[in-house]
Amino acid sequence: MMKHVTGSVLGGPLLAAAVMLSGCASNAVDLHYYLLHSPSHKPVSPTGQVSKQIRFEQLRLPDYLKQRGLAMQTGPATVYFSSQHVWAEPLNAGLLQSLTDTLWQQEQVQVLPNNIYKARQMPRVDLQIDDLIATHTSDVLLKGHYWVHYPDGESKVHRFDFRAALQQDGFEHTVVKMRELVGQLAADIGKNV
Repeated sequence: MMKHVTGSVLGGPLLAAAVMLSGCASNAVDLHYYLLHSPSHKPVSPTGQVSKQIRFEQLRLPDYLKQRGLAMQTGPATVYFSSQHVWAEPLNAGLLQSLTDTLWQQEQVQVLPNNIYKARQMPRVDLQIDDLIATHTSDVLLKGHYWVHYPDGESKVHRFDFRAALQQDGFEHTVVKMRELVGQLAADIGKNV
């Protein structure tokens, strides 16, 4: 004949396991969010004189920049992705917003969305980012190329490789340096459109 096992015999170990598992679940990871564009920049007067109008047609990023976590090169062939330091928005959206803001502030170049003034003739830009990363040699780099397609049908490719030295450790300082490099890219695009 089988004896009936009471709840108190099994209840003790199950209760202990449940308490241990709930303790593991309560250790939430503290996330730090970063924006590539700077919401605190004071805009140039909205009535400023527009020097040029352009349109970004395509913005391509390598797969490693499509990750949510910020990436940092830790050796000649290794990349670390942070699980606690993450982009607050997809990097392609942040990069486009940063370029749009900086082109207006530095060059008074107005970037028009693709769905506005479709018939208007203006230079179109296709942008390919190859790298945007802090490196193991204590610098940040922004490399790639862009094509400018002019209304007359001519197209030109422009390569870029901007670098800035890191003076501090940490992702926040890295993102500030990335913003500076995007500013250099915006100035380069502004002079070539």
